[in-house]
Amino acid sequence: MELHLASMENVTCWAFRKLCHGVTDSYTGMLSMNYLIRRSKAWKEVDTFPIPNQRQWIQVATSKEKECSEFIARLQRELKEDSANNSLYGIQLNASCPSPNIVRLGQGPALIKRCAKVSSLIKELLKQDKYKVSLKVRLGMNAEEVKQRKLFALLEELEKISDSNFTNVAVHFKHAREQSFTPYNYDLLKEILSFKIPIVINGGIKNYKDFNNITKSLTNKKNLVGFMIGREALKNPDCFIEPNKILNNHSLPFRSQAQIKLEFLSLCKEHEPKSIYLDKIKEYCPWYN
Repeated sequence: MELHLASMENVTCWAFRKLCHGVTDSYTGMLSMNYLIRRSKAWKEVDTFPIPNQRQWIQVATSKEKECSEFIARLQRELKEDSANNSLYGIQLNASCPSPNIVRLGQGPALIKRCAKVSSLIKELLKQDKYKVSLKVRLGMNAEEVKQRKLFALLEELEKISDSNFTNVAVHFKHAREQSFTPYNYDLLKEILSFKIPIVINGGIKNYKDFNNITKSLTNKKNLVGFMIGREALKNPDCFIEPNKILNNHSLPFRSQAQIKLEFLSLCKEHEPKSIYLDKIKEYCPWYN
């Protein structure tokens, strides 16, 4: 079972990703594809240095096929020139971030209703065979789109993509207008899993018990390949250890908060994050203080 550390803006630097033991897949913070194409300094946030037993993804936002092709060319050039940083496994297209600035650009969840557009973007990213490609979505832009089953129309379109490098769709089980305190709605999970697409679930999962409660009634879990944790990892970077042992039979030792902080500071000396990452981690993570 895949255990994904969610992309978190100004948090998921290399040091934080490596700090989370038991993770199988992790993501950079979401980056503007246009920004990466146009500005060399943007690549300082693409910190995909090696992490043993962890597949690293760059998460990007765009709504333009031309940007996809330009990004792929720039990505290959940048990582070739920086061989120490060339441990990238895949590219995830973000159709989930609810930021109004992202939505105004026609990106993020504004893409969910545009099935042909999303398929075209994914296919453009697949015009290379070095990196895997995935997609992160929500249930819709708003409650009306959920009722109109826009996500299901999108999944029907994505099901037609036969390229094996298109590895999964990560679904965040809220629509983009819901508040952080709104409960996650997994009522549609069973139907989502009926599509022949590997699915990673995201939302409200803190531990194995939460995952089991969400999935125990399912009779067909064939297309459920993993789940994603975000906020709980801020409080407890060891939150992946228990599910990794139960689901993957991989035992790792738990650490005290003091040990976690010392390890993080040591990792920061290896590859120093931008100051904003350190500021946010100090703000959000109780083990740092």
